[in-house]
Amino acid sequence: MSTVPAYRAWLDALDPITGVFVMGGLRNTLRRLVVNQVPVATGLHAIGDCVCTTNPTLGRGLAFALTGAADLTSTLAKFPDEPRAQAVAMDDLVTAHIEPHFTEQVIVDGARLSYARHVVFGDPAPAPPHAPDRVSYAEVRTAMPYDPVAFRAFWRVMGMQGLPAEIYTDPEVVASTRKLLATPGAVPPPVQPARDELEAALGGR
Repeated sequence: MSTVPAYRAWLDALDPITGVFVMGGLRNTLRRLVVNQVPVATGLHAIGDCVCTTNPTLGRGLAFALTGAADLTSTLAKFPDEPRAQAVAMDDLVTAHIEPHFTEQVIVDGARLSYARHVVFGDPAPAPPHAPDRVSYAEVRTAMPYDPVAFRAFWRVMGMQGLPAEIYTDPEVVASTRKLLATPGAVPPPVQPARDELEAALGGR
């Protein structure tokens, strides 16, 4: 951590109370209880991690659980005595409220993995996004510390306050983000250690 400027100061304020724990199994999963509008079971409703798990870097587990709880409450109120209708309605709400964020995480992780393979193994560099009317998570994430429109868009995505596809295609978000990223010097290069510095620091441990 001492090699990463953004984190270095934390070492002066915090003391570790355990060793380092490795987190694994960061798979994105989406489970459905309805197939072709036919429930595989009735009287059983799933929310939270039972429905969807995503790489926790975007911190959506609690939001998924609360969204599912709210959807289940409204579904039971609307169809109190109709188990099949409950199941189908809950699946429709998974499609509307959960699946878009699951899909976005899959795309984000794929882009990150491609870049990591490029840096570490020398694989071909991932192609930059070319959609003229859409920005990517990475573009908004890069622009958001320096542009108020991108900042608001980024936290709307992170907080699940709108669907990613709607936010990334918002004309104001696209124009503001692209303008900033095209301005020379608008985004300073990240201050971070090179690979050999990290390897040396790890070797010293």
